[in-house]
Amino acid sequence: MKQPAVLNRSRKASPTPASSKAAFKPVLHRRAFEDVIQQIEEAILDGRLAVGDRLPSERELAEAFQVSRPSVREALRVLEAFGILSARRGVGSDSGSVVRGDGHHGLANTLRLHVSLLRIPLTDLLEIREALDTWSFRGAATKASPEALAGLARLVDQMEAALDPEVFLERDTEFHVSIAKMSGNAVAPLFTEALREAISRQILGAFRDLADWPSEHAWLVAEHRRLVAAIRSGEAESAAGAASDHVRDFYRRMFGEQPAARRKRKTGGRRKGLA
Repeated sequence: MKQPAVLNRSRKASPTPASSKAAFKPVLHRRAFEDVIQQIEEAILDGRLAVGDRLPSERELAEAFQVSRPSVREALRVLEAFGILSARRGVGSDSGSVVRGDGHHGLANTLRLHVSLLRIPLTDLLEIREALDTWSFRGAATKASPEALAGLARLVDQMEAALDPEVFLERDTEFHVSIAKMSGNAVAPLFTEALREAISRQILGAFRDLADWPSEHAWLVAEHRRLVAAIRSGEAESAAGAASDHVRDFYRRMFGEQPAARRKRKTGGRRKGLA
């Protein structure tokens, strides 16, 4: 019997199939594609696969796992959907599935589906967003470099020029993810982007339903300039307070919502779910 394809790290610009002492094992139980997914995930967790490594060809993987090529194909598609792999089309050394280093899209997709399926209340999401933004702004106020602050100011200029609500929302997300990165915590930008993308459809719909989007656009631009100034001040608690006020004011204006705990204390009202 042929020896199974094995894995290893590659650091070349055009990665070659990875290989190492640890080989993939034949699939013995469960649905075949699920076991393929598990073994590839384990190879990443164990360090046998790293960002930029290219997997063996579909044919080689099918031989290594001793499953059909459709099973391998299904597993690779699932991992692509979750942002673990990216598929490079074509032939030769540059084609095939490559391990990605930006899995935030998979996290966002998963969170968005759970929000919808479980009908998670918007107020619960707002509470988490307020906590995350407050924490990120607090860290950014003490750690942001002059170059990073200049980048934030440029993003606000781009937001001012973005008269289309969808383009504005993209720049807005980039703004808040940038602040999360400034906090110095590698997890913060992943969750910030995932959380924002999970509710982006609702926000965009609210923008488009506004009777006077230009006025709201102008208010939002002014708000973000205020946020940049709060971070630039270097006062951690002041920046955190500005972030908290911004989240609460924005969602109150858009949806009439406040973070869950505060809303329950004030009104005892029923919380709205996201469809």
